[in-house]
Amino acid sequence: MKKIFIFSFFVLALLLSGCMKLFNLSLESGVYVAGEWNNWVPTQNDRMVLNNGIYEFEIPVASITFYPGSLGNIGWYKVIYVGGVTKVQSSVPVWKENLADATSITVFASPNIMRDGYAVGAGDIEKEIGDWYCAGDFNGWSLEKMEKIDGKFVYELNIDVNKGDSFKYKIARGIDWKPYEEQFDGKNYNAGYGQDALFIADKSGSSLYIEFDPKFSILNVYVK
Repeated sequence: MKKIFIFSFFVLALLLSGCMKLFNLSLESGVYVAGEWNNWVPTQNDRMVLNNGIYEFEIPVASITFYPGSLGNIGWYKVIYVGGVTKVQSSVPVWKENLADATSITVFASPNIMRDGYAVGAGDIEKEIGDWYCAGDFNGWSLEKMEKIDGKFVYELNIDVNKGDSFKYKIARGIDWKPYEEQFDGKNYNAGYGQDALFIADKSGSSLYIEFDPKFSILNVYVK
């Protein structure tokens, strides 16, 4: 009984100290990036730095392992938040050919936005490069180019919307759905057939406004 009490006290002290046990590794509270360069086990060297309210981390392109994908080569990473409640992001793809001559990519994260098991809350500069396209029930699933405004990709469709109307939709990198590793449904990348975002109109209006923030992997729809 005494041994159990001592063990319980030790565990409680560890948790209260601001450290957590993750993948058999003690990490101080903070935000980390994991990938094949660290065998998906982050260390203090993989800790993100807070800069003007946003966590950032620089990954050398040479450190990323790229595999042949549906269009070019794809590498992966994920962001891990260690704090009061640990949040582990789903893997995020990096499309090598979209980086051109870049030697590194910057990853961004906001722990307050992160949702455990989803890509939401973190993104990178590769998502900001090039074009994104949007398709859904509202346009016959025909991918149409989004416009980049103030760092976000937007798509506005002028249609009559009634409160309670529902639409399935998602965004992709090209009009042919490739690379399919960069199809996003508002929760995860690599959203294949049938993995769509669902929007239910909270009011009536004359247009749908779809907005994607690549820096934090946030996809929203508004009725205007």
